[in-house]
Amino acid sequence: MFRKSRRVRGVAGGIESREMIRTSLSEEDREAYVQMLLRGASPAGACQQLKLDLFVVLEAIAEDEPFRELVEKVADVLSQNVAARLYQEAMKGNVSAMTQWLKSRPPPEWQCGEREELKLGWDGMSDEELLEWARAEEIAIPVELAGGIAEANGEERAEEISGFADA
Repeated sequence: MFRKSRRVRGVAGGIESREMIRTSLSEEDREAYVQMLLRGASPAGACQQLKLDLFVVLEAIAEDEPFRELVEKVADVLSQNVAARLYQEAMKGNVSAMTQWLKSRPPPEWQCGEREELKLGWDGMSDEELLEWARAEEIAIPVELAGGIAEANGEERAEEISGFADA
């Protein structure tokens, strides 16, 4: 289960020696790869250190559900480490860290107000509700929109509203 890599490691006596790279992952390979990730290695860096082909590892992750779940859990743990450090920096007074923390994890009372605001947002309103709100706020409404959007291009209704309809 080895293949010759395309990388030439050296030339001895005119004969090229090629590095052998594994084409499948043993349980030991998988465990070592996960341990390297837990120590902060990038996937490519872990593969290089372990002399594993990155594409073989990616294929194993895609095809082996328990291995994929383990790699995802490792990523979650690493993200939690970063979040913990971000929180520590925020508590030390780092304004950038405070801002980032509050954007990603707003206090519960902020989330309630945000949800209500989303429900009341412009995107959640029908055309009729928007027109009604604009009238209540005494906002000038274009003639083509004043009577609604029912008529084609608003031309017929605009003539009726403006009083310039031909009799």
